[in-house]
Amino acid sequence: MVSSFIFHPSKQVRQYFTVFSKIRHDHVGSGADQPLALPTVNPAPLGLMGFGLATLLLNIHNAGYIELSSMILAMGIFYGGLAQVIAGMIDFRKGNEFGATAFTSYGLFWLSLVALVVFPDWGLGAEPSDRAMGWYLFSWGAFTAIMF
Repeated sequence: MVSSFIFHPSKQVRQYFTVFSKIRHDHVGSGADQPLALPTVNPAPLGLMGFGLATLLLNIHNAGYIELSSMILAMGIFYGGLAQVIAGMIDFRKGNEFGATAFTSYGLFWLSLVALVVFPDWGLGAEPSDRAMGWYLFSWGAFTAIMF
C-alpha cells in the first residue's frame, strides 16, 4: 500500500508521454488545419516587474548607496533583459504589437546596457565615452517618448 504513494519517475514520464501522444494523434488524425492552441497568460506583470526592479537597483547604485556589482549586472541580464524579452515574445504570440515592441525593446536595452559595462573588461571594444553614453541614453529616452 505504501508503494502506491511513492513517486516513480519512469511511471510519471510514461503517463505524460502517453497523454501527449494521444492529444497529438487525435489532433493530427482529425484533419484540423489549425495548430494545437496553447493557452497564454498576460505577460505584462513579468515585463513591468523586470523593468521596474532592474531600474530600481541601478538607480540605487546611481544614487551612490551601493557599488556596481554582479548583483546589478545579473538583474540587468536575467530579469531586466531576458524576462522582458520573453514577455515581449508572449505578447507577440498574443498579437499585442505595443506590448511586444515595448517589452522586447526594453529587454534588449537592458542586455545592451550590461554589454556596454562588461564588454570593455572582456577586451571587446573600448569603454564608451560620457558623450557617447549620453547619446545612447538620449536615444532610449526618445524611444520612450514615442512609445508614450
